[in-house]
Amino acid sequence: MASIINGLFAGRAGISSHGSAIAVAGDNISNANTIGFKTTRAEFQDLLAGTGVVGRQYGSGSSIAAVSTLFEQGTLEFTGRPLDIGISGNGYFVVARDDQRYFTRAGNFKVDPAGFIVTQGGQAVLGFPANGSGALEPINVNSIQQSSIETTEVGIAGNLDASTNIVDEAAIPDPGVVVPPTTTYADLNAFAAYSSVVDVFDSLGEKHTVSLFFYHTDINEYTVRAYVNNEEVDTTGTATGYPRQVGEKVIAFGGNGQRNPLPVTGTPDFTTNISWVNESEPGQIDFTFSPMTQYSAQSNILSITQDGKGIGAVTTLAVSANGEISALLTNGQNSVIGTLALATFSNPEGLTRIGGNLLSLSTASGEPVYGKAESGNFGSLQSGVVELSTVDIAAEFVKIITLQRGFQASSRIITTINQLLNEIIQLA
Repeated sequence: MASIINGLFAGRAGISSHGSAIAVAGDNISNANTIGFKTTRAEFQDLLAGTGVVGRQYGSGSSIAAVSTLFEQGTLEFTGRPLDIGISGNGYFVVARDDQRYFTRAGNFKVDPAGFIVTQGGQAVLGFPANGSGALEPINVNSIQQSSIETTEVGIAGNLDASTNIVDEAAIPDPGVVVPPTTTYADLNAFAAYSSVVDVFDSLGEKHTVSLFFYHTDINEYTVRAYVNNEEVDTTGTATGYPRQVGEKVIAFGGNGQRNPLPVTGTPDFTTNISWVNESEPGQIDFTFSPMTQYSAQSNILSITQDGKGIGAVTTLAVSANGEISALLTNGQNSVIGTLALATFSNPEGLTRIGGNLLSLSTASGEPVYGKAESGNFGSLQSGVVELSTVDIAAEFVKIITLQRGFQASSRIITTINQLLNEIIQLA
């Protein structure tokens, strides 16, 4: 009689355990398209009843000992979106909400209104900012480090026509510090054999235009003078649109059309010291004209180079395999913002699911080890991809069929034992 009752409990346990396993399979199927999701599996274990004496032990059915997460690499699907980042190999992204840290394989990130890289749920993505303290911190795409903002060197190469008319240098207007100014750009152009302009940047990143006028002042000699607009250097604001001379150089040539003497390497032809009215730091700009020739051919500037870039805004983000985040700026510069952090665990299966594609620590997972991609046992990162769910839908449906049969069989056990109990009662 006791064994019959024990069978009744075994049937009930089978219904419960198979029902729980069906729920696990259903959860897997529901997350077949969840980015970074890892398949879970219900772990069955047997239940034992009886005296414990060998030969007199009765089984009491089954139960779910645990729901294990199968941490295997998911397929990386190309998206082309820079902030879709997939992990190839070991590691988890580190994210935070307030002071609480979480971990995820879902790398479909975005930028919030404040410029921080965050998950789709709004948690801050942690890493090592380029201008940070070295500790894990949120990464802000606006915290760019720009170099070469201010122009300090200008290089000009080209040819000046040897056959143009020679002008009297003393007759050329001299728009020095005259208040109010009277010389116009048209006055200067009337004497110049050639002119050009170059844009330069001050220490605040503001752009200014320097006009260069080339005067043929001798048979083998050109005089070049540099001008800026009066209102950019005159704090009185008495006039706008008039030139103010800021530099001058006499360039001599030999009979072969080459500069004679040749410029000394590393020594500029002239240096301007300009105090701009926007109160930027006084700018010293070195001008060098090399290589410069004087042939009987049309005057032409072949190249103008300068080391200032001004201030640029972020146009595109890129993430390298080692997690380094770079920003391409509108001024052509490439600035490193920071590096994404990864975490590994001695037992990743011990992490606890909390929803929202997030995992949290548990006593079974061990403490996280933080680092950077492609270092130690950390995997590499790939930008423009997402890691797909590892759920195999076909396998899950096959599993559901077998679990359904187990559930039905467990139910039939209860029905059968109920019939046996009815037989016993009828004997009375």
